[in-house]
Amino acid sequence: MYEIVNKPNLTIAFDMDTQLSSFGAFGIYIKQGNHCCSAIIDTGDWWGIHRGYNELVDMNQTCKGKASFRQYLSNGGNKLTFTLDSKGGLNINVAIYEYNYECNMTIESLDQTYLPKFIAFFEAFLERESEES
Repeated sequence: MYEIVNKPNLTIAFDMDTQLSSFGAFGIYIKQGNHCCSAIIDTGDWWGIHRGYNELVDMNQTCKGKASFRQYLSNGGNKLTFTLDSKGGLNINVAIYEYNYECNMTIESLDQTYLPKFIAFFEAFLERESEES
C-alpha cells in the first residue's frame, strides 16, 4: 500500500498488484470524512498508464488539465481521472464500468505538494512493466 495522504479527515492510498492481470492493475482507496471510494482499476494496457502518467506530469507542471488512466486503444472501460479546477482543488473520479460504479471526489484542501507523490507512485508502478517483460 502506498499512502499519498494520511490525515484525520482525508486518506488517499494506492496499491500495486500486477498479478491481477497480464497488463497490470492498481487499487485506489480514498476516504474523505464519511465519504469513501475504493476500487481496483485494470488499465488494460501499459500505453494507457504511460499516457496518464505523462498527462499527470504535465498537469503538475502547468497547474491545469486532466490526467486519465484508462485503456489506450478503446478510451473506454475502467478509468481513473485526475483534474484540477480553477481554484486548484483536485478532483478524483473513479469509474468501474462492469459494475456501473462511479465515485467522484473533490479534494479542496489538497496541498499541491501531493501531485509529485502521485507521480512518484506511477513511476514505481511503471517500473514493474520492465520486470514483467
